[in-house]
Amino acid sequence: MLRKTTLTTAKEHTNIRKRRMPIRKKLTPLGDKKPKEDTEAELESLVIGSEVQILEELEKVANKSENQPSDKIHVSGQKRPAWKDEDDDIGSIQLTSARKFVGIKREEESKITKKEYKQRLQSQFEKLSSTPNWAKLPSERDRHSEDEDSDVEDLLQKTGTFLAGSTSLPQGMIQIKSCTDLNKEGYMRVRDFSQTAVKALEFHPSAQVALTGGANNTLTLFQVDGKTNPKIQSFFLESFPINCAHFTRDGEQVLIGSRWKCFKYLDMLAGKVVDVPLKGIEEKCMAVFEMSPDGKYYVFMGQYGNMHFISAKSKEWLFSLKMNGHVQSISFSIDGQQLFSFGDDGHVYVWDIRSRECIHRFIDEGCTRGTFLTVSLNNQYLACGSNTGVVNLYERESCMLEFEPKPIKSIMNLTSSCKIAKFNATSEILCIGSRDEEKAVKLFHIASQSVFSNFPDKMDHNLKVPTVVDFSVNSGYLTIGTVSGKALLYRLKHYGNY
Repeated sequence: MLRKTTLTTAKEHTNIRKRRMPIRKKLTPLGDKKPKEDTEAELESLVIGSEVQILEELEKVANKSENQPSDKIHVSGQKRPAWKDEDDDIGSIQLTSARKFVGIKREEESKITKKEYKQRLQSQFEKLSSTPNWAKLPSERDRHSEDEDSDVEDLLQKTGTFLAGSTSLPQGMIQIKSCTDLNKEGYMRVRDFSQTAVKALEFHPSAQVALTGGANNTLTLFQVDGKTNPKIQSFFLESFPINCAHFTRDGEQVLIGSRWKCFKYLDMLAGKVVDVPLKGIEEKCMAVFEMSPDGKYYVFMGQYGNMHFISAKSKEWLFSLKMNGHVQSISFSIDGQQLFSFGDDGHVYVWDIRSRECIHRFIDEGCTRGTFLTVSLNNQYLACGSNTGVVNLYERESCMLEFEPKPIKSIMNLTSSCKIAKFNATSEILCIGSRDEEKAVKLFHIASQSVFSNFPDKMDHNLKVPTVVDFSVNSGYLTIGTVSGKALLYRLKHYGNY
């Protein structure tokens, strides 16, 4: 068989010989040393190749790119579609008398290709409505709106913080859901509301537990789950109607006040109730008290403007403070260093606990008789309720500087005496209420200075006359005690935790 020979030029013959030529390593004696430049040049030729070889490879790449057009470069300089399915143009469409084919089907046509169908849909859309500027190609867009569209493109190409959920509570309507009554397992239907009304109602400071108590001499603990709320245990206190009860700050005890000159406390670890007689105090009734946030004191409101401080450790009387008139309500600052007392004359007294002195006094605007006072947990707001139902909301700092401070908002949503006021854990909601009317309870949104319009629900027939309210630790639940003996439980969906 004859071999097929081809003619080559001298230049190509030289290049072929260079490629086939083996690389020979020249051995040098150990005593001889190559110059540094020669060594580097030889190393480069071994790793990268010679200059001739590099030039030849670059020429091949250039010729290949010229002969083969790139798919990434569009002929007209326009953007190519991000995705194109070839199957969309394969096949045909049966044209019927359906409404969706009006304007597309032509006379005596029963079938067209998918590609033609797509083109007709596009032309029909362009006839009915002009193409928006954002849908046009860069070369077709209007100049005056290019800057505006570029801003929109930048906005749509990144999320930033737009996908992050807002932590603030929205105004207008609150997402609230009615749950199973907190005391459903311990509820007893009695006609005499004076014996069934819920007087004490509070959530545990750390556990998912709540307490209820009233004139039926029974203190009951419930586990809060929003579904069944099982009863943990009940304690019957003989001849001791419960008027007020609070968990201690450590959550290990429950302090209980009544109409007698003594109080009791429940040792939750031991499971027993202990009587505590008070000595050194000339009072007939120790029914209403508050606990300091630092857990050091229990402060009982007495007669003639007296406020008696009891040690949380020894349960003994320490000292008393006295204001003019009769004390109607008291509330501590969040650090426990100041005590605010509200009198029936509409004056608010500010007491320094360390020095045991009144450091400031101011008058509640428009108040004829003060009824209730509370301080927000962030120490920013102070709410004062009166017998007319008006609740004034103040900045706490402004109250400390003036004798007649101006409220940031006067809440006029109650028509009878305000005896209920409670801030939630985040100080975004103020719950106010009256014990003189049915459904006389409102949730006030601090940021917008307005009440939530969807609470209370007109169809909520269980909500009778409210007596006491409380928020859970993280504001996930709201409970409202009523004169009928029910402790209603509501879920606030904005606050995920308990």
